[in-house]
Amino acid sequence: MKAAVVTELGAPLQVRDVPVPRPGPGQVLVRMEASGLCHTDIHAARGDWPVKPTPPFTPGHEGIGVVEELGEGVTSRAIGDRVAIAWLGSACGECRHCIGGWETLCESQQNSGYSVDGALAEYAVVAADFATPVPDGVSSTDAAPLTCAGVTT
Repeated sequence: MKAAVVTELGAPLQVRDVPVPRPGPGQVLVRMEASGLCHTDIHAARGDWPVKPTPPFTPGHEGIGVVEELGEGVTSRAIGDRVAIAWLGSACGECRHCIGGWETLCESQQNSGYSVDGALAEYAVVAADFATPVPDGVSSTDAAPLTCAGVTT
């Protein structure tokens, strides 16, 4: 598959042929239809922030696509579901922040396109519980930027 890959912080993105990822337990494989580009993706690629992502990685947390494969134990999503891949790729679900409904403060969170590969690829893997269903009446190109802006607001 093709993916935009940061091979070195500060270097331009490279479009590379990489293997299609396989979903692990609790994850789904999503065939991407659209992805926005957030300024956070630029910060990630440049390594602008104190906690730096580790190259190589694929940016992107404004992705919309269709579930094509389920990892072991997934019951919350089905093949054919159209879902969003947002910044919050997963959280532990057990800490006081998660239990209190503030998963965005979880110290164990994984972030799409930063600590785990993101949506700027033909396929991406995401935790099933964080693959947000997208309503049929919203186009993928309209929905993609909402996965970031919707969290921000």
